[in-house]
Amino acid sequence: MTSPPSRRWRLLLAAACASLLGAVDAQPPPLAEPDVKAGLVFNFARYVEWPATAFSSADAPFVVCLMGRDRFGPAFAALEGRSLKGRHVRVRLGVSADDGAGCHLAFVAEMPPRGLAPTARALAAQGVMAVSDLDGFIDSGGAIGIIPGEDRLQFEINRDALDRAGLTASSQLLKLAHALIGKGR
Repeated sequence: MTSPPSRRWRLLLAAACASLLGAVDAQPPPLAEPDVKAGLVFNFARYVEWPATAFSSADAPFVVCLMGRDRFGPAFAALEGRSLKGRHVRVRLGVSADDGAGCHLAFVAEMPPRGLAPTARALAAQGVMAVSDLDGFIDSGGAIGIIPGEDRLQFEINRDALDRAGLTASSQLLKLAHALIGKGR
């Protein structure tokens, strides 16, 4: 019968493991831009309220739609099946501006500048929160614009666009925004 290792032996073993782990780069690799933006979009949705009428039933999924670039597809597809506000997330990829019905949140990844305002208006009219990283997105009527900061991504909020979509952003989200436009509620 062997005796359990002494406290001193366990401490030495733990110190040896820690030094070995320290020799290996313990930092995870940085996330790719599409993954960071998909994560931001998911977190925005946590701090925005949709009216009950935005869902067909109590167990209807929360639908996230991606409009444009395929490079964002895998990052947004990874959100599929997660839980958001007690609902399962469903992701639709390759959605066109005309196909926004049924979306609760749409990330506009690609669009000619002249199409931004009509798309943002159409999405808001359907109760969809429109988010994008395109230049001038919130000035064109989008709800949330992701912008580059000095050392991290930041975001701007168009309160009037949220109002037009019938959505309410939490005060916490509004405080974190780099800029707010519109009067909002």
